[in-house]
Order: sequence, then C-alpha cells, then structure tokens
Amino acid sequence: MVGSVVATGKPGLVADLVKEVSVKQNVEVAVIRMARDIERAQGESALTLIASASDAAGLGRIDVRA
Repeated sequence: MVGSVVATGKPGLVADLVKEVSVKQNVEVAVIRMARDIERAQGESALTLIASASDAAGLGRIDVRA
C-alpha cells in the first residue's frame, strides 16, 4: 500500500500515513501503561489488605482456619 502511494508522486501522503500510525501507537502504549499502573495499584492495595488481615489474625481477632 505504501508503495502505491509513493508511486502516485505524493510523498506527503506517506508522511501523513506514518504520522497517523505513530500517533495511534503512542495512544495504545499510553492506554496499556495506564492499565498496568491501575493493576499495580490494585495489587498493592490487595497486599496491604492481606497484611492488615494477617495482623488482626495474629491478635486473635480473626479465625483464619475456618
């Protein structure tokens, strides 16, 4: 497809196409990074919750064997 665009003698179209693809990839990467950060924060929150439950179980307030 890119070769056919170049053959028409309009190199500006190729540059626009490359720029558009680059912008789309940057957006996709940003979304993936945001999702990764959210998952990481949720994991850290879960670990904090588990640790606090373990602390409470150590004090005899929660039966972890039930």
